[in-house]
Amino acid sequence: MYVILLLVIALPLLSHATVAVPVSPTTLALYQFIQNLPPNSLVVESFDYATSVVPELHPQAIVVTQQLFLRPVKILFVALDNNGPTLADAVLDTVNKGNKTYGVDYANLGYIPNTATLIGMPSNIAQFLPLDTHGNPTASLPIIKEFPAVKVASLVITFDDDSSAAYSYVQYWEGAYKIPVAIGATATIAPGMMPLYNSGQLVGVLFSMRAAAEYETLLYQQYHCCIGISGASSSMVALSASHLLIVAMVVFANVAYFVGRRTISRSKSA
Repeated sequence: MYVILLLVIALPLLSHATVAVPVSPTTLALYQFIQNLPPNSLVVESFDYATSVVPELHPQAIVVTQQLFLRPVKILFVALDNNGPTLADAVLDTVNKGNKTYGVDYANLGYIPNTATLIGMPSNIAQFLPLDTHGNPTASLPIIKEFPAVKVASLVITFDDDSSAAYSYVQYWEGAYKIPVAIGATATIAPGMMPLYNSGQLVGVLFSMRAAAEYETLLYQQYHCCIGISGASSSMVALSASHLLIVAMVVFANVAYFVGRRTISRSKSA
């Protein structure tokens, strides 16, 4: 039984099998919001998850980042989790950055250490985050010279594993400066984000790994690329196949039980 389960999970992953995944309204809302951003808009991506939830949130970060690099926008990477800067670099190593240049079109500003920094960034980035992850003075970066304050950002998206980052951005950035906020969430916290989405305080909610697979479908439909870039599509095939196998095993076990019991009853009667 375990060997069969191992094969059912491993084969889709090794063969990079894909299946069409219906796109959720909350995923489509974020995708369309990014597609509709004016050229040269500033987008902030916040990596706010630990390595323990990489299978759920890392694929989301990859596909959203890829979409941003396909658009004529500028991107700042930050983190409210101390694992975030390294995870952001891993995403940057995965996506196709095209002709975008570090420091001009994007920059990794690293870890936001406290609430004071989070509150202060909308008015002055370099004052509160003086160095990027490469040790460059942020004030010297062309992207910071062009956008010295986060308050001009057109979107901040947090990849969040416990909802605290989302609430912080909604409170300090969306509430005070009307900066649109979106969240890439784990399956456990995503439903709790729906009241904020329904009220318009979040422009999009990504639900776990499934949303990354949906995003790959959207990118393929528009750009004819990116299927498999995050591994989410083949992972969804493996996940669906393993669930179907478990259902089949339950049905088989119950049928075998009742057939066996009938056979025993007939033997006793004889």
